[in-house]
Amino acid sequence: MRRCSLLVPVVIIALLGLLVGSSPAARATAQDSTPAAGDEKAFGFEGVSFEALAIAPGMTLPSPADLVLVRIGLEPGAVLPVDPENPSLAMVLIESGELTVTFDGPVTITRAGSFAPVLAPAEAGGAFVAPGETTEAGETVTLQAGDVVVFPPNIGGEIRNEGEELAVGLAFIVEPPSSGGAVPVEPPSPGGAVPVEPPSSGGAVPAEGTPEGTPTA
Repeated sequence: MRRCSLLVPVVIIALLGLLVGSSPAARATAQDSTPAAGDEKAFGFEGVSFEALAIAPGMTLPSPADLVLVRIGLEPGAVLPVDPENPSLAMVLIESGELTVTFDGPVTITRAGSFAPVLAPAEAGGAFVAPGETTEAGETVTLQAGDVVVFPPNIGGEIRNEGEELAVGLAFIVEPPSSGGAVPVEPPSPGGAVPVEPPSSGGAVPAEGTPEGTPTA
């Protein structure tokens, strides 16, 4: 498990502040309230609930990057291979069923319901220790509904459904931009001038029906 900064709850509150508004009253409400899983009045707002599920601190991300949100379903017996040369990073929440994963490198797993209890000590001024377990290379683990797994880039493996019902996961993927970066723009001509075709030899334009080079009266 990794030790994280005490600023984690503060960052969460700051993000809520961006959603609810930038006025002093809105900021004060967010700062004076304590988020809790299943709270019907989280951050002081009726009908708003907040449930922390997982965190992946210190990840190196491509910049710029494409953000992709996709729901993945595996029928019983289905196998999804993962390319070891894939530079994408993925965070997957298991929504239903069970998935069995085996990877060539370590992956981080946050089990369902393990995140909320560690927030209380941090909110009380203690240390925040991110919940989670890190697998060994080649280790096989089973993921159940509510579990979250982080797959680092460039690590091969496979995801299997060894159960008897459909397994569904919601994946948030960060990958290098599909466009390959900035779109090249044709540079303007020096001084902004539009290039003009050079005149014919000698500068004279031959008249219609007159052989080129024949002097006209």
